[in-house]
Amino acid sequence: MRRIPLGRHTVRLETLDNGLEVLILADPDSPVTAFHTWFKVGSRHERPGKTGLAHLFEHLMFGETEHLAHGEFDRRIEAVGASMNAATWLDWTYYHETFLPEHLPMIAELEAERMARLRLEEEPVAREKEVVANERRFRVENSVEGAASERLWKEAFRVHPYGHPTIGWMGDILGFTVEDCRAFYRTYYAPNNAALVVVGPVDEERTLALLRRTHGWMKPQPIPPPPDAVEPPQEGERAQRLPWPTPTRKTCLAWRSPELAHPDHPALVVLAQVLLGGRSGRLQRRLVHDGEIATDLQGGPGSFHDPSLFEIWADLREGRTHEEALAAIEAELGRLAEAPPEPAELETARHQVLLGFRSALETAAGRADRLGFFHVTVGDVGAIERRQRELLAVGAEDVRAVARRYLVPATRNVLLVDPAEAPS
Repeated sequence: MRRIPLGRHTVRLETLDNGLEVLILADPDSPVTAFHTWFKVGSRHERPGKTGLAHLFEHLMFGETEHLAHGEFDRRIEAVGASMNAATWLDWTYYHETFLPEHLPMIAELEAERMARLRLEEEPVAREKEVVANERRFRVENSVEGAASERLWKEAFRVHPYGHPTIGWMGDILGFTVEDCRAFYRTYYAPNNAALVVVGPVDEERTLALLRRTHGWMKPQPIPPPPDAVEPPQEGERAQRLPWPTPTRKTCLAWRSPELAHPDHPALVVLAQVLLGGRSGRLQRRLVHDGEIATDLQGGPGSFHDPSLFEIWADLREGRTHEEALAAIEAELGRLAEAPPEPAELETARHQVLLGFRSALETAAGRADRLGFFHVTVGDVGAIERRQRELLAVGAEDVRAVARRYLVPATRNVLLVDPAEAPS
């Protein structure tokens, strides 16, 4: 048992005999309880030819179990007024509910039921495969943002599994078999590959006893390591163009950036705020408000287990060109590499970042989300408190240093979206 401070609260971390990790944050002032189930599997753990299985399971897990008919899980959750959802990303998959505190035993039993007794048969697997295929058509194949992002990451990561999309390649989605799904479920939905997070007005001992009863009987399984694929250093800019039936151009840039746990990551987050944050961000002023080159600007560093990308996406105004956008971005990056941000500018950026970070901890659901995310991605929920101190400690020279270290031409990936006629 460990206790980890989080603000005025303490998180209790226990590991059950079967390897299941349990994090409990007892907050007597919370009017609701949040229950999250995090699995340490995402698209990073998939092999070529089987991409998209982690995301498919996000759909399958709402299906029939040994004791619940199809749709019964949703019906019981909704009957007590609870909210629920799920998400899959590169490093993880999680399922979450927020509900009135008295319904915790029911929620724990329902989550245990689908974690251990999901029925995977031909009909539900075929049905959800088609749902996911349609989702891919909508979000990627008929979406300029989805298609551009997929191509940008695929070119940036030619070896590492971050280069394949979480939703999966269409051929892989349509090719999944029932046995593929059963093998994935047996392996990655085992208790020793999962963490439960409970936040709310709960009693620690009673909650732990409940979870031992609902989840403690499950058997652990051997968990294979993720693919041993280290992306080689990028030596030179990689550029591509994407014609698309869109009225305006989109300029998409991405540089290699370090993993979430890397010491440089907090400075990159502050750098992103200096460049892109609100109306005061340097690129926001230069491209959107003053220069009127772009209508929207987004980006920042990825927050993942492995090194990923620092992205800048610009939606250009009608008639404005990629050359104008690239020149403006390069000029601001060059200016920042030469001289660090002014003290007032830096202080504003740090406070904006810290406000966003702490705002995510205001609710029971938000705290459960951050606990699960840092536990699975970094391996330490104590990183939540450290992160806040690290963000406040970022100095002007730190910002300049990471701009010069990472936002360089040799590791830049460029994708330029050009308007084109829609295919007949």
